[in-house]
Amino acid sequence: MGPPRSDHERFVALLECHRGALLKVCWAYGRTPHDRDDLLQEIVVQLWDSFGRYDPDRRFSTWMYRVALNVAIDFGRRRRRWGREAASLDEDETKAPSTTRDDDLKRQRSRELRELLERQPGADRAILLLYLEGHSYREIGDVLGISESNVGTRLNRLKNALRRSVQGPPGEGGAS
Repeated sequence: MGPPRSDHERFVALLECHRGALLKVCWAYGRTPHDRDDLLQEIVVQLWDSFGRYDPDRRFSTWMYRVALNVAIDFGRRRRRWGREAASLDEDETKAPSTTRDDDLKRQRSRELRELLERQPGADRAILLLYLEGHSYREIGDVLGISESNVGTRLNRLKNALRRSVQGPPGEGGAS
């Protein structure tokens, strides 16, 4: 076994292991590729600034998600205040034409998921994102600093609200 890693090397190694999770947070909270790049940079800076306070006896992913989601929620608030959320949701799709029907379907589903996430307030968006990633209620609660039962309650309300929005108002007979 070699010499102990420096904090910087350890930090970079941990980020590399969890890169996909960070990119998903950026995808969920940033509308344009530019916004997602900016958000990723802000998250990494905040993670590095906070790394000295990270408790290695706890899971890095839980701590990382907590920091990343707090930065992302704040980022979204600032963007709304600045009025920069006017970019088209289709910006990503205009760059590369689809080649198959499956590509079109994947793009449509991705766009629908993005629209669904964007309609959620910051904390609910975080709960939904973590749930879709397959995290347990306990893990979601640890990340967000809320109880497991609170996660279950909020997630149940979210699911019911989403069902209602898909079905439309009573008397319409379902979605159009």
